[in-house]
Amino acid sequence: MGFTEYIVEKKAVICGLEVDTWEDAILKGGRILVDNGAASEDYLATIIRKCKDNGPYIVIAPGIAMPHARPEEGALSLGYGIVTLKMPVSFKDPDNDPISLLIFMAAPSVKEHNEEAVSQIADLCDDEDAVEAMIKASDVSEILTILENVEGE
Repeated sequence: MGFTEYIVEKKAVICGLEVDTWEDAILKGGRILVDNGAASEDYLATIIRKCKDNGPYIVIAPGIAMPHARPEEGALSLGYGIVTLKMPVSFKDPDNDPISLLIFMAAPSVKEHNEEAVSQIADLCDDEDAVEAMIKASDVSEILTILENVEGE
């Protein structure tokens, strides 16, 4: 199952999440992965720890973060989630802050991580109109429609 199919089928979207910090965004938004059985609770804690130790490696473009960790750090199955924030937060990345869109990912193998998940998310992020529309969306159904239209192109 590809990125869009997973998001649509699992309804793995949170729109307008209220958070205070980037850590809060990962813990609250990352519930999508935990609740869908794609990652353990430890996976989210690992993402936070790695960001504190290594800097905001999960920030991939202006306004966008892709919270993820290595497969062996708590990924249970291939899973994704899209979270927009009610108010953007700083991830301490001077070139790309503030962050408004989080695209969560868990992949249980390096192959799925590198060949499937990252490339599918990169394709979505390349579509600047879709990203902007998701950030401005007012509800989950709007985001799902945007994704379905991106996939159809």
